[in-house]
Amino acid sequence: MVDRYDADSIDNVNKYEDATDASSDVWAGLVTHITGYPVPDRSTVFDTLRSDHGGKLFRMDIRDRGLGSFVEDASGFLRNTGEDYDIWFFDGGKKTQIKQARIVFEGRVKAGDELIFADPGTDDVANASVREGNEFKDYNKDQMSTVALARYMNGPRTALLELLGGNTADARFSNLGVAEDASVDLNSFDTTGRAFDFAAQFFRDQGPKIKEWEDALGREDATWKGEAAEVFRSLLTKIRENYDAYIETFDEKPGTGEGDGTGKTVYSRALSQARSALEDAADKLLDAWITWANSDYYDPHRVLRYVLDDLAQWVDTNNVANTDIKTTYSAYSSTTYHDPRDGFTQNHPEYGDLTDIANWAKVGDKAVQIWSRGVDEYLVKPARTVQSTLNNTFLDLGGDFTENIPEPKSTSTASQEYEERKAEEAQEEIDRQNEENRRYQDELREEQERQREEDKRAQDELREEQNRQREEDKRAQDELREEQNRQREEDKRAQDELREEQNRQRDEDRDYQDELREEQERQREEDRKYQDELRAEQEKQADEAQEQLRTLNDPSATDLGGLDDLLNRDLPVTESLGDMGGLNGTSGDADSALTDDLGNLGAVNGGPGGGPSTDGLGNLGDANNAVNESLAGPGGGPGGGQPAVVPPPANLGSLGGLNSGGGARLPNERTPGLVDGNPVARFPDGSSTSFDPDTGLLTTTGPDGSTTTTDLGNGLQVTNPDGSVTSLTDDGKLATTFPDGRTETIDPSTGRAVTTGPDGSTTTTDLG
Repeated sequence: MVDRYDADSIDNVNKYEDATDASSDVWAGLVTHITGYPVPDRSTVFDTLRSDHGGKLFRMDIRDRGLGSFVEDASGFLRNTGEDYDIWFFDGGKKTQIKQARIVFEGRVKAGDELIFADPGTDDVANASVREGNEFKDYNKDQMSTVALARYMNGPRTALLELLGGNTADARFSNLGVAEDASVDLNSFDTTGRAFDFAAQFFRDQGPKIKEWEDALGREDATWKGEAAEVFRSLLTKIRENYDAYIETFDEKPGTGEGDGTGKTVYSRALSQARSALEDAADKLLDAWITWANSDYYDPHRVLRYVLDDLAQWVDTNNVANTDIKTTYSAYSSTTYHDPRDGFTQNHPEYGDLTDIANWAKVGDKAVQIWSRGVDEYLVKPARTVQSTLNNTFLDLGGDFTENIPEPKSTSTASQEYEERKAEEAQEEIDRQNEENRRYQDELREEQERQREEDKRAQDELREEQNRQREEDKRAQDELREEQNRQREEDKRAQDELREEQNRQRDEDRDYQDELREEQERQREEDRKYQDELRAEQEKQADEAQEQLRTLNDPSATDLGGLDDLLNRDLPVTESLGDMGGLNGTSGDADSALTDDLGNLGAVNGGPGGGPSTDGLGNLGDANNAVNESLAGPGGGPGGGQPAVVPPPANLGSLGGLNSGGGARLPNERTPGLVDGNPVARFPDGSSTSFDPDTGLLTTTGPDGSTTTTDLGNGLQVTNPDGSVTSLTDDGKLATTFPDGRTETIDPSTGRAVTTGPDGSTTTTDLG
């Protein structure tokens, strides 16, 4: 059994869904035009294949069946004997029944139970198998016919094959032939062409003969001369020229078409091309027909099967599959019914309610529409192209006739020709004279033109020379300008380099000054540390000296030996001590007498109140001896009184310059002076400075002999080894500021140094 549904049915139905119907049947019209075969009107070929009990191409009925009759896969093509197609579907209003649509294809061909669709059976159009159709009465006694459909489907093939055979007079299909006055005989193209060739050959053959007569009458030894002979000769010339004009027209080539065609005249060649164009058109139309005949859209019954497949599958999905078969039971019976689910429908979106048999006619209309659109695609579209090509070819070939009509070169009489020739000869003589005059004038004009050209050439050469000189001058100016620009660029580059060098030197000077400042700051810091150390050392020495002075008169801290018993015992002196060498001094001044003979004690007890003086202890080295020596004699001044003796302190040794006079410089201070009129200063560490007032340079010489030069004119300051800072004032004086607040200003022009103390007191020193 065949498949109930064709696998390509839905695609074949939807293929031309968006296509539009052709406005006219170009295929049928063109075939009729070039063959004479009366192709039926496509819109009428199904009028005799339409059933009132179904629609176009089929008849049908709808039977109500019990639910027990329904089986799976019951719908489809050739499912039951006697029907070509069955579609089972449920009616939502009849719950205990199912409907069976039984469909029979009108006009189909069957072999046993098999339905045979039309098929050419080959790709060879000449040997294709075709059906001529027949008339019949169907099951309902309706008169039916497939003849018109067969004539439309296959009649054009027969007519086109006959056209390729040369004549369509015998073209006939399904008892429909070409009318006698409508047949197309391609051989007539050849016959007509040969007629034109025969006419042309006559003119070709007679032209040379007439030329011989014409030449014979024109020779010097001609037996017939005179005006009559000239008139007759003119007549021959006229005839020959007309023949030549005809031949020239006949020998033209066709203006279009493929190839040159066959034949000896433009007309026969054009007719040959016209025949070839018709044959080519017939070949292309037959190619289109065999392609259509082998497609799925050749037999409308096959297309009807596709449409029914599409409908049946829609019913399976939206109707049958959306209802449930159920059974209810009672005490004595059972009831089977179908229960529609959501989505159940019996209303097709295009055909409507399937329970209404009138709606099924739309199925046939749908099949015919798809089949007709297949004709448009496979036959009408190629026919349009063939028709356009054929029309253009015949229009162009028609021009070969209308534009190449043979015309006589002259229609005048022989005498008129003779007179005209004489007039022409006279005119020719005049023309010759005129031509000579014109030639002379032309030569004169050419000479003038040549002279003018030479003058123009000379002027052009002069102008070119001027332009060349101007170009050279301009080039020289440009070169000079370029040289100036180059020199300017070099000068600018040199200036830029000089400026860069100055900037680099300035940067180096600035870096050097920064380094000097850093060095000065470092030296100042070192000097400050050194001064702090010196100050600490001085304070330490001062503390030690004060401690020595504090213990100088402290008996507990001084070992005086037996002198203590001598001077401080409790025994009263009742006897004269002898000559003490003026120990008691002048009268009433025992202390003075004592100190006069104590040796060189300086002013140890000087000063008011008898306290020891710090101004000049001098050399106390022999103080004990002096005391002992003074005490050796009885001494005593006038008056014999015994003054109270102040016991001398212990041996103090040498105190050196412990308390030297006020204002003297400490050993760690600088010493200013002048050398060659330039201010100099020496420092305890052995370093020195020298200032040149003419240049503003201060040269510092270290203890190791190394020198550093600083330009004080730039506002720089120099820190000296003792911590003092030297700079140059706005009026050119050398100023030094000391850590203790003192300032010293040296005027190089006078050699004087002015020292200002922290309290504002000033001291002027002439360094010279």
